[in-house]
Amino acid sequence: MEGVFGWLAARDAFAVVQIGAYVGQSPNDPLYEFLHAALPSRPASVAVLVEPVREYFEALHDAYRDLPGVRLENVAIAEKEDDRDFYRLAPGVDPTQHGQHEWLAQLGSLRADRMTDLFDRHESDRQAKDFWHQHHTVEKVHCWSFEQLLERHELNHVDLLQIDAEGYDYEILRSIDFERLRPRFVNYERVLLNEDEPACRRMLIDAGYVLFDWAKDTLAVAVAR
Repeated sequence: MEGVFGWLAARDAFAVVQIGAYVGQSPNDPLYEFLHAALPSRPASVAVLVEPVREYFEALHDAYRDLPGVRLENVAIAEKEDDRDFYRLAPGVDPTQHGQHEWLAQLGSLRADRMTDLFDRHESDRQAKDFWHQHHTVEKVHCWSFEQLLERHELNHVDLLQIDAEGYDYEILRSIDFERLRPRFVNYERVLLNEDEPACRRMLIDAGYVLFDWAKDTLAVAVAR
């Protein structure tokens, strides 16, 4: 991602959209430090950050308080506008206070199988899984389509689209009309896509992207047509 940030930093203005922003300042957030360094000197830039969980959204608001160019939305992104079930740790549960991993709080998803089949394929900590199931909840969240998000913020281009939707990344990506909107960079979490991962790769390659796998993510870079 350093190359992406270098490209953005070389511009007078840029547009970033982050889906699944959590609380902002967390060990695995790819954007927090960059945005705090870059936005103050680029007043024409825009960063739209999306987080569906209300308590995390409030922490996100505090993390970006008074930073210019930041716009926050307390919704989930899906194929269409709707109210959907969202699977997550119950409100007020801090896994670290129970000797568990902080990242358990980040595993909220529109996918009911995030902490069943997906967890069994990609995680090995059975105690963590048991803790999540003992303390989880299902709550309704309001969803917008990606197109609605762009329309609300009057964005006609996106330089970086960052997605961490705990297995829902492909559904979001395939809802995008890449003929109309083609972000320069798309970074998404690859490892939870399972059998959808090859289809996601083909879709992005057909849309004119070159793909680079790194850690648990894939970075898609648009190439000239």
